[in-house]
Amino acid sequence: MFRNIKIIYRKELVDVIRDRRTIISMIVVPILIFPLLTIGFSGVMANLMQKSAAEKHKIAVINKDDAPDLYALIDSSSKVEIVSTDISVDSAKQAILDKLIRAAIIIPDDFSKKLANGETTSVQILYDASETKSDFALEKVKDLVTGYKLGILNSLLADRGVDPSLLEPFSVAETNVASKEKMGGLILSIFLPYIIILLSMLGAMYTAIDLTAGEKERGTLETILVSPVPRWQLATGKFLTILTTSVVSTSLAIISMSATMLYGMQSFGRMGEDMAINITPLMILIILLMMIPTACLFSALLMSIAIFAKSYKEAQSYLSPLMTIVILPALVAFLPGVELDLKLAFIPIVNICLCIKESLMGHINWIYVAIIFITTFIYASFAIFVTHRMFQKESVLFRS
Repeated sequence: MFRNIKIIYRKELVDVIRDRRTIISMIVVPILIFPLLTIGFSGVMANLMQKSAAEKHKIAVINKDDAPDLYALIDSSSKVEIVSTDISVDSAKQAILDKLIRAAIIIPDDFSKKLANGETTSVQILYDASETKSDFALEKVKDLVTGYKLGILNSLLADRGVDPSLLEPFSVAETNVASKEKMGGLILSIFLPYIIILLSMLGAMYTAIDLTAGEKERGTLETILVSPVPRWQLATGKFLTILTTSVVSTSLAIISMSATMLYGMQSFGRMGEDMAINITPLMILIILLMMIPTACLFSALLMSIAIFAKSYKEAQSYLSPLMTIVILPALVAFLPGVELDLKLAFIPIVNICLCIKESLMGHINWIYVAIIFITTFIYASFAIFVTHRMFQKESVLFRS
């Protein structure tokens, strides 16, 4: 029995290794995707953000004559450039939307007189929150206006003989008690569960299609079926091949992601100095306990759906909606405040993501780990049973 399964498994595995598309999806993509995304994309983003922050942004000042001191302060700044003063509020709004200017300051009437009389007034800043450069311009203008306001406040207090330091009797210091390893675990816990779910499915998808619908399309499935091997053993050999590609793909992705984050912390800037990646053997054990049954579940599920298709293209159309169904619950790892509890421990995919997330943060509850492993194994066993039943049906294997 096991000899037949081993022969089928070895034969299918060799065919998979010979297929260029499978090798690319199973090995090349998982290894390269994270360095490209983390170092490449993050580096480009950081460079663009630095350029935007350093840029001298164009702004408009409306009603400048009512605040000559404030206008002079803004005009002398190297952070912004005043390009217009004779403009209406509506025109300023449109100019910001058209990206002709990045922000506009509206000075109210009698601004200086009200300040001189001790009356309260306000300054309005127009900007476009959907534009990064406009956001930077807002922050620069706010810094200038705040500095001007503090100057007035200090002057008023000095005229009354009051020490300005009395306004701030004490300062508040923030101290992060989380270790660097815990901060690094936080970043991993956000992305790694999602990646494990996604790659477990993607790593198995192309192999599942190729070993089922692909063989139908090539006309090689009939040749295998006439061999003196029970169909359940044939299905088991194919399932193990699909499972292998899923596990290999996911494992390579985890290694690539961890190594990329370990050596690419500088991409996170100052935040990277406060982080360290430290995956303990216990964390690896938890990841394996979650990854193996998940890969079994996806491998069997993809195989049972793909065997129903008549061609490679038809199988892809069947499996594409499944990708969306899987991704949505996997996104739970990105949601703040969602913690693993007894109810969530029984929900497929969600329980896996939350368990891995909690483990990487150093919170391991072995009761939940056992529940999730057993329930996921039960789901996977049912999917494998369905797959074996599919291989027993002539109407499915020879569907035309």
